[in-house]
Amino acid sequence: MTSLRLKTILIVLLSAYSLNFYAQGSVGGTVTDAFTGETLIGVNVVYESGKGVITDFEGFYKIDLENGSYTLTFSYVGYISQTRPVVIKDKKVSIDVALKTITLGEVEVVGDLARSRETPVAFSTITPVQIQEELASQEIPMILNSTPGVYATQQGGGDGDARINIRGFSQRNVAVMIDGLPVNDMENGWVYWSNWFGLDAVTQTIQVQRGLGASKLALPSVGGTMNIITAGISQNRKIKVKQEVGDNGYLRSSVGYTSGELKGGWGITAAGSYKRGNGWVDRTFTEGWFYYLKVDKKLGKHILSFTAMGAPQEHGQRKYKKPIATYDSAYASKLGVDKAPSEYFSSYLDDSSMVNKGLKYNSDWGRYTTIDGQDITLNDKKNYYYKPLFTLRHFWSPNDKFYLSNIVYMSIGNGGGTSMKKSVRPKYITNEGQVDLQAYYEKNLNFIDTNYSDKPQSYQFLRSNKNNHNWVGLLSTFNYQINDEFTLSGGIDLRRYVGTHYEEVYNLLGGTYVFDKQNENRDPFKMLHEGDKINYHNDAQIYWAGLFTQLEYSSGSFSSFLNLTTATTGFKKIDYFMARELVLPDTTVYIGYGDTALVNGQIYDENSSGLKWQQSDWKWIPGYTIKGGVNYNISEKSNIFLNLGYMSKAPAFTNVFERYNVNLLRDIRNEFIKAAELGYSFQSQIFSVNTNAYYTIWENKPGRQVPVELEDGQTGYFNIQGMDALHKGIEVDFVFKILKNLKAEGIMSIGDWKWTSADSVKLYDDNNNYLKTQYFNAKGVHVGDAAQTQLGVGLRYEPIKRLYISGRATYFDNYYADFNPLFLNPDEFPNSFDENGNPKDSWKIPSYVMVGFNAGYTMYFKKFRFDFRGSVLNAFNELYISDAMNNDTYSSKILEGDAMSAGVFMGLGRRFNISLAITLP
Repeated sequence: MTSLRLKTILIVLLSAYSLNFYAQGSVGGTVTDAFTGETLIGVNVVYESGKGVITDFEGFYKIDLENGSYTLTFSYVGYISQTRPVVIKDKKVSIDVALKTITLGEVEVVGDLARSRETPVAFSTITPVQIQEELASQEIPMILNSTPGVYATQQGGGDGDARINIRGFSQRNVAVMIDGLPVNDMENGWVYWSNWFGLDAVTQTIQVQRGLGASKLALPSVGGTMNIITAGISQNRKIKVKQEVGDNGYLRSSVGYTSGELKGGWGITAAGSYKRGNGWVDRTFTEGWFYYLKVDKKLGKHILSFTAMGAPQEHGQRKYKKPIATYDSAYASKLGVDKAPSEYFSSYLDDSSMVNKGLKYNSDWGRYTTIDGQDITLNDKKNYYYKPLFTLRHFWSPNDKFYLSNIVYMSIGNGGGTSMKKSVRPKYITNEGQVDLQAYYEKNLNFIDTNYSDKPQSYQFLRSNKNNHNWVGLLSTFNYQINDEFTLSGGIDLRRYVGTHYEEVYNLLGGTYVFDKQNENRDPFKMLHEGDKINYHNDAQIYWAGLFTQLEYSSGSFSSFLNLTTATTGFKKIDYFMARELVLPDTTVYIGYGDTALVNGQIYDENSSGLKWQQSDWKWIPGYTIKGGVNYNISEKSNIFLNLGYMSKAPAFTNVFERYNVNLLRDIRNEFIKAAELGYSFQSQIFSVNTNAYYTIWENKPGRQVPVELEDGQTGYFNIQGMDALHKGIEVDFVFKILKNLKAEGIMSIGDWKWTSADSVKLYDDNNNYLKTQYFNAKGVHVGDAAQTQLGVGLRYEPIKRLYISGRATYFDNYYADFNPLFLNPDEFPNSFDENGNPKDSWKIPSYVMVGFNAGYTMYFKKFRFDFRGSVLNAFNELYISDAMNNDTYSSKILEGDAMSAGVFMGLGRRFNISLAITLP
């Protein structure tokens, strides 16, 4: 019995020892690029000398280990190695690692990307995963509705006509950059997203810095800065083919290739894409191509890089807003509209037939049949443009402390937009609400004036407003680490821009010629044909010279920066349609476009040598920015930051010159922006939250040009100065990892944006003689054109490995219609004031919720990776107004500031997109 007990005890002890000896767990996780967030394939994960694994196609690794303490080493070519301690005790341990590149990347130097817990600004980063899963067939700005303070719409629904608004500031005051290069229009600050179709195919990440931001450059970043970072040369070769299919005939095919690092220090990345579709809105067709090529060459400590990208495209547009009842009279009635559009919109038929045309209604197109039997469908409003961008970059890093980047770039734009030459009168609108091209075509065929020709003259025709440009620039940036605490950076930003603008005869609609009787500076009876210039032709020349410097400090838990920039902008305008001066020995003559002059038996025309175009002198306007911020890391998880800034911003070209000649406007002054921001962040593996408050004062926002009769009988144009606004609010975003495979995200943005101006402006001529007083009162009226309240929540769930399901809902409220505050003039617009003389608020658009769903699955077959994805946009087919203009003066008869006097775009309904991407490593 004793022997049996001893044997039993011995067996138990041996078993326990054996179980303890062989007890094991595992460690696993994902390895990503610390800059882009992209997963890294083939990273070495070693736990003992020579023992370890490499990450798979998803950047994932897993190692089974016996209980004990280990040190994991993560290494990858071109990245700084990291070590992590781990203790295994009969369980699974998760360790995710973000590797940093060995040298500071060029885009990090040039693009001024913010870094968490270090850069004291509010920012959001859209990762490659989110772009791939949620963008679907939308334009890039639309995905940014998932970030606080951002409102983006597709306006009339044309592909490429999206707009973005940050903190109540339109994209004219949002700096948009691609790899650190500014792409806002040099004349008016706008961004035309149709020019950047396909960019998502090569986008690594998008970072939005709200407010003045941390960019070193002198940029119009009143509302924020948006930087799109494109793909570089990856560590390994990769080929990717993708096919997308959407509703309304949408098809898009894309292909991408990256060579990895080749022998001799070469690397190549290339991509191409083609799309076509009919558009959700009637006749908003789209067709476009995209190409991208990047070639890198390493020469010791130097890197040379050449990039070319472009997207020639054309698309139909829905250009002008309409009364709500035109789309849906029942919806209009709910909003208080109790009259037919014909009673309050001057461009509508008297029989009140222009109602209930549906949400897809578009008036800007028509059909006609030619005399030889061809049926032609034609868009009145069509945009066509091609704007390639070429860059040559030199990046030099002689040591770990100094970096120098030089970028020479060129953008060449060519294209324009079409429209009817004359306003479309009600009698030329069909019962369906489109342009009656058949009536115009037949009228043109029968419009024959035998005094000039026996061929038909066009009464109505399509014109094209061409806006070509040639833009070259140099951006040189250095970064020097003075010591462990201080880093100094700076550089120069030089730009030369020439925009060429003219109107041309585009389609004569059955006629053979037309006269240009609108321009007094040319022969009114010169026959013009398709392709000839008409009405106007001028150049806008803009020279830009900027200097910038930034000092950064980082020590322990404290970091800060101080930024100083200055930029001088030169403006010049040349008019090619105004009479040109020709100085002769005995006299001076003026020759208009198409004219001739006979002097002493010699004929002179527009091509004679010595002619001087009508042109302005150069107008040079300086501007500057001073801003700074501090960040303090309270703990390993919490930090707080503060930033302040002041900007003196030069006006846009359109606020420098009179519209129809080369004369300078009177009283040209800069805009002034004062901004402050305070924020707090908490970050952990389970829950992270960012919150901030902002306060921005915008002084001297330029208004409309006001014509005033001068003493000599001429008309002068003045800028109305003194329009001020206050934008303040709070923003919150969070991420909560509920489970390992379930993640929740949320955003909140509550703004309070109001005009603060109630003043009068006295206008004087060049001799300081008083002309008139212009009154306006917008004090307390809400700033329109974007939702001031935004609430959003998103969920992403992975029920099994490589399968995801996600959804996102965003609520928009306190959305006021856009309007011109100068309409709040009691003399000109008395209906815009209440009985007590106070200005009426802009019309408040009904709140709405946007819901979208996404799903996808990734599978592998041998070396191939297959990504299946699908998205449903506006899943519940929400009926909503996406854009509105209060007191729409294009067609409104009354100005009451309500739903009846507003022109609107209805938002797009439910759409879907599915795609299959195949990747070969």
